[in-house]
Amino acid sequence: MSEGEVPVKRRRKGYWISLAVLATVLVGAGLYYGPTLLSVFRTYGWSLFVPPEKHAYNATSEQNLKALYQAMILHHDSEGQFPDADKWMDAIENRLRTNDLQKEEEKKKLVRPDLAGQIGKFGYAMNDAAGGKYKDDVGDPSKTPLIYESKQDARNAHGDPASDRNGLAIAVDGTILLSE
Repeated sequence: MSEGEVPVKRRRKGYWISLAVLATVLVGAGLYYGPTLLSVFRTYGWSLFVPPEKHAYNATSEQNLKALYQAMILHHDSEGQFPDADKWMDAIENRLRTNDLQKEEEKKKLVRPDLAGQIGKFGYAMNDAAGGKYKDDVGDPSKTPLIYESKQDARNAHGDPASDRNGLAIAVDGTILLSE
């Protein structure tokens, strides 16, 4: 080789084999997953890549009770028991968030609709009989209120629904209990 010539780099046989294997894998993956991806794209189109629209929370007391119940069950499943009755709202608040709500809207689920806009008033209470217990340790789960509309309006209100209840309740098993 003379002084000004650039050496030609030879590619080894392994390079071409690796390239062929990679191409085969990509073609195979495309043939295997392609019809599914095409079907999903035809169904949702470009909206598949658009983030969901955020909205404000607006619900009835029954819907709030169901959301609170779901958060209580999530807490129960992760911690092995319901939260202590005197801290129940604090314990479940982070489990009320959903991706479709605007920021801070999940806090409205803790407020009875007739008390909306009244700062520091909530209107829901937890049954002391369920506080800190495993759900199967609560007697008659279909009739024992877990969270109920209360005469109390403080945050983390708790008590005995027999004397404090003021409307709807949701039982330990998720059944909506109508006003007594």
